Amino acid sequence: MLAFWNNVKVELEYKLMSQKELAAKTDISYNTIQSWITKDRLPDAADAVKIAKVLDVSVEYLVTGNESPRRVENPEINEIMRDIRHLSPGDLSIAKTLVHRLTEH
Repeated sequence: MLAFWNNVKVELEYKLMSQKELAAKTDISYNTIQSWITKDRLPDAADAVKIAKVLDVSVEYLVTGNESPRRVENPEINEIMRDIRHLSPGDLSIAKTLVHRLTEH
């Protein structure tokens, strides 16, 4: 698999976003994205820019992996974000409410 798609996958996981959500937010069909991945092809420049914009990273990072994407530097926050992926919708709602209450001033 091209580094581009590996980097897209990493960013999707980090943002807790699915490929279908990426497709909807970029206005690129899900089937087109799947075809690019399956055939190991890069999107054209305009579509690569759309994908990078939605993922809030540079096209350079997606293509080369050289430029580090923005990340929270606190390992505890990163651990919590990874754990959140495994919550049920009901538990996610509870966690969201708890975080909002804890951050109210």
